[in-house]
Amino acid sequence: MWAVYRTDLNTQINPKSTGKDFIPMQQKEFLTNIMATVQDHNADLDLSKLTFTEFNGGANIEFKIELDPLEFVNKAELLDKTRMFLTFSTSYDGSKSNMISLFTERLVCTNGMTVKNVKAQLKGRNTLGGKAKILSYALEVGKVLKGVQDFKLRAEALNKITVSKAQIEAMKKQIFGTNLAELLASDKKNITKMTNILETFDKALEIEFERTGETAFGLLQGVTYYTNHLANTSKSISNEEYIRFHTGANINDKAQDFLNSMIKFDVKNEEYVMA
Repeated sequence: MWAVYRTDLNTQINPKSTGKDFIPMQQKEFLTNIMATVQDHNADLDLSKLTFTEFNGGANIEFKIELDPLEFVNKAELLDKTRMFLTFSTSYDGSKSNMISLFTERLVCTNGMTVKNVKAQLKGRNTLGGKAKILSYALEVGKVLKGVQDFKLRAEALNKITVSKAQIEAMKKQIFGTNLAELLASDKKNITKMTNILETFDKALEIEFERTGETAFGLLQGVTYYTNHLANTSKSISNEEYIRFHTGANINDKAQDFLNSMIKFDVKNEEYVMA
């Protein structure tokens, strides 16, 4: 059985990382595989922009490469710029599979979000069979890079859709399970916590609608502003970890599901239009 330790602190990362099938992969080995994959795929990626981040005390690690940004003029007539990153991540506590995904960060407010459905499993976790399989990620890199263009088309389409008050309230119900009107009309006790959450969310929407426009894209930014800057009340979990591994990630995913249902792909014109 294995136990994974940090050599700099001489502390075990997590007891969950032990097990007879667990085969640890050193961070350098993971990086070497990533660089070889990018070169084998002939992807137009600048490896000099590759950065490393660790989360949850080193239990989760990530290498990311910056891609070309998404830029367009939003409904508030401001240049909206979103940085795009191809991320390679793995875990040492068994919580996450090896994965490639797309992460976005909006420049005006540093709202970060892992894009749902633009990700690829790296064929297993750090297990006896999995380690041998993840030596080549070329096909997975191709899938995610194709998803980058799809995300750009979706964002531009969402920017063209003006949202109604009814749609805003419907999305609140999807991501929180209720909205303020429904909550106040109920006979539930101890509703203060949820009321505060909904009121805080409304503040995030107000901020984003002003600089983005009252569109479906602005609604998405309202959600990510909430999850990135207002929702996390933990003293031990950073905001960055909150939106990647905790409740913030789930809220962002639910919002993307709701907003993506508002558009459909027009094959003839190769663009997304209102559903």
